[in-house]
Amino acid sequence: MIAAMAATTLVITACTTADAAGENEDTTTTSAQPATTTTTTAVATTTTVEEADHSMDDSAVDSEALARANLGAAAFQDVEMAEAAGYVNTIEALGCFEDPDTGGMGLHYLNESLLDDVLDESAPEALVYELDHGGDVVALVAHEYLVPLEAWTSDEPPSLFGVEFHEHPVLPFWILHTWIWKDNPSGMFEDWNPKVRQCPEGVPIFGVDLP
Repeated sequence: MIAAMAATTLVITACTTADAAGENEDTTTTSAQPATTTTTTAVATTTTVEEADHSMDDSAVDSEALARANLGAAAFQDVEMAEAAGYVNTIEALGCFEDPDTGGMGLHYLNESLLDDVLDESAPEALVYELDHGGDVVALVAHEYLVPLEAWTSDEPPSLFGVEFHEHPVLPFWILHTWIWKDNPSGMFEDWNPKVRQCPEGVPIFGVDLP
């Protein structure tokens, strides 16, 4: 309970900080687990993640780094294992992510203890789970690697697997999605996946019901 509250507070604070900064400059096979629901009406407009060209040939990916990522998070197909490792459901703080025109993303479980400038393929800062039509977790589909903007001091963006991160347009993070667990026809490192279900009715949607 304490960990969940701490993670929620962290994300909400991050959203507030990003909004304030925007005034001055341009500026995440399982055990089914119900997502906390809020009565909403899904609409077609949403805040999209900043476009980035990650359409590289997947054969060019660092295979050893990819193997480390697979081994490091394989147990987190079971949501209870992810929670035991410190990952917290962000449905109330961030909602479900989708882009009606480009593809789904899903629900993020965030591990706030990993939010620093350390890059480790085997320890993603967030895990992305697909939801079914009832709002229950279906499966782990992707990793999301996150680096707080204020923590990264290099002139070059962070990178993993030979791929550069890009800035999220709302939240104060460098981000990189990696579709390890579900094939993405748009590319392994694209933000949206057309094979992932759109957010089900009854759950809050990022950019529509939540910041």
